[in-house]
Order: sequence, then C-alpha cells, then structure tokens
Amino acid sequence: MRVLLWVLGFGVLVLALVLNQRYGAIAVGRIATDSMDVHADFDTFWRSADAFLSGGQVYDSGARLQNLNPPVWVLLTSPVAFFEPLEAYRVFALLMLSTMVASVALVADELRLRAGPCVLAAAGILLSAPMLATLALGQMYPILTLGLVGAWMFDRRGYQIPSGLSLGLVVALKPSLAPVVLWPLLRRRWEAVGAALVSGGAATLAGVLALGPETTLRWVTALQEEPLNTQWDNASLPATAGRLFTENPYVEAVALLPWAVPVFQVAGLAVVVFTARRVRGGSEWGLWALVAAALLASPIAWSNYLLLLAPAVLLLVARGYAPLALLLVALQLIPAQWPDLWLGRSTIVAALGLSFYSYVLISHWLAVLPPAQAPAKEAWDPGAASPDGRDAEVAAKGTPGATPP
Repeated sequence: MRVLLWVLGFGVLVLALVLNQRYGAIAVGRIATDSMDVHADFDTFWRSADAFLSGGQVYDSGARLQNLNPPVWVLLTSPVAFFEPLEAYRVFALLMLSTMVASVALVADELRLRAGPCVLAAAGILLSAPMLATLALGQMYPILTLGLVGAWMFDRRGYQIPSGLSLGLVVALKPSLAPVVLWPLLRRRWEAVGAALVSGGAATLAGVLALGPETTLRWVTALQEEPLNTQWDNASLPATAGRLFTENPYVEAVALLPWAVPVFQVAGLAVVVFTARRVRGGSEWGLWALVAAALLASPIAWSNYLLLLAPAVLLLVARGYAPLALLLVALQLIPAQWPDLWLGRSTIVAALGLSFYSYVLISHWLAVLPPAQAPAKEAWDPGAASPDGRDAEVAAKGTPGATPP
C-alpha cells in the first residue's frame, strides 16, 4: 500500500508541475495585480468596513460579492477602511502569508519535525493552489488555521481553557465550523467547552452590539437568500450534488435528480456524526477530522478551505505517513486552472472532472479519520507517539517523524 501511495503521490506531483509550468504565472500575477476585481473577497471586506465606519449599509455595500461573514469579522477588519483599498489589500495579504507561515512553524515545532520533511511539506503548503488563491482573493483562512492550531496545541499540553477560547473564536468567525466544538464536548473537556461557548458568544455579541441588531438581521437574511453555489471549487457534499445532479451553468449534469441535494445534505450531517463517534476516544487526529467533516457538510467549502487542514498534513509526516502526506500536498498543488480542461464540455467525464476538489477534500477527511477504536488520553506529550496507535512503528523506533519501513 505504501508503494502504491508513493507512486500515486509522485504521479500527481508530476501532473501538478506540468500544469503549473503552464498556468503557474497566472496565480502569481493575480496576487501582484492592482485590480481589486481580482482581489474580490478583500474588496468586499473593505467596502463593508468603509460602510461600517461611515454609517452605510454593511451587507449592501455595492461589492461584487455578497459579504457572508458575521458582524464580528466586519468589526475586526474595520481599520482597513482607513487606507486605500489596494494599499490595505497588500498589507492584509502580507499578514495572511505571515500568519500561515506561523501556523506551519508552530505545528512543525510542536511535532519536532526533522528539517528536511518539514521544509518540503511547508513549501508544498505555502505554494499550493489554495494558498495562492487565498492571497490573491484576500481571504481570511490563515487566521482560522492559526486559531485551530492554537486550540490543538493547547489541548495537547493539557490547557483546556486556552484551547476552548481559541476554538470558540474560530467558530465565531466562521459559524459553519461549529461541529469542531464536538471535539472537546465528546471527550468531556468541560472547561474547554465552557471556554469555547464564552469566547464564541462574547465575540458574536461584540459584533452584534457594534453593528446593531438591524445589520445583524440583514446578515442572517443574506445567508438565507444565498442560493446553493455549484461552482467547480465548492467542495462540499451539497454543492457536489448540485453540480452533478441539477441544472447548473458550468457543465451538463450527469443526471437530473431533484432529490440529490437534500440527500447529500443528510449525508453531510451523517459524515459529521460518524466522525464525532470516531473522536470520542481522544485521538489527536480528532480536531482535523471534524474540520474536514464540517467542510463536507457545509453549503460552502471553497477549495481554499483546504488550508485549514494543512496542519494535519504535517501531522501525517510526523507520524510516519509521508506517502499519504505527499499525495495530499501534490493534490493541493494542482493549479486553480484545472477547470479549464473541462469547461465547455457536456460529457459526464467533464462533470466529474469539475468536482476534483470535492474528491481532494474527501481524501483529506479519510486521511485524518481516527481509527475505529482509539484509546482515550488526557493530553499528548509533544513529539510522543500518537495515542491512537497509528504510528506504532514510529513509536517503536523512538524517533518522531521517522518514516516506517
């Protein structure tokens, strides 16, 4: 199996390198461009911040994209309106890059990764299509990643309250990640659960008080009015069903099945429940499995959300699953121009090809899904063998991060 994963990983890596040789300059050019139409997500943030400071309509600011982020995010980003949009974007992009580098460095240090595997994995993550697209769009995903890393690291060291506080802030910024609260709840980390509820509730309340009830209701209405987006890089299960089994502007459906979307929505909830049952034993993989499950169940899980699972890739490397980590990194290196190979074709193969990132997200979920029976453990010693026994060969050698034969 390991040989097969090595072969598959290197094969995907070669494909990614070929495609990047053809399209790679486009991704970098999108980051460097002066056009705020390209930096569309940050343009939305900036316009909402400007409307907030000037007393305008925060969620009807005239941006090309609807702002679906909660009021607390508008409050936190309000200082960007003191700068010109392009200037603010460049500062924000640099901040997001630094934040992602910090997340990778913290996880690598926590796991005591050797320099070679660490540098290769980190380079793959920082040069991945989700990372480049996040910087180009001006999105916030590195902040969520850092919050998850903080929760995971504090939990490993037995600090329940800081772990819960970090987890609650992540959910306040991205409510669709609410299933991650099951991680401390099902392991009976009551202090962490309480801290998560307090920090998440306080952050949410701060946003509501700052923007006002009327603006908050407008945000809720915007969420309700947003139709299911079947765009190719929406990797969630409901979006995949909409892309494959309903009429959509991207490609001819495999089959018109009007009941497919509700069925896949139920399937997404089933994935969360199934994952929650697996994390009850206290596996160190549990948080990342729940993150992946939450993304699969959410109405929107853009391909760029794969950044949230980057720490799990480093965990795979540290626990002796280098071939699997290579495959996941190689998949993320496939450039965002992948759909260009399929658009305009009305074949079933094209419809399946446009759901590429759905398969990638499912692969990440399966890769970090804890074993069926994972012994419970209160906290993990950094660098020690994982408590679920998945790295038994590594533990036997006494060398964290070593690759088993």
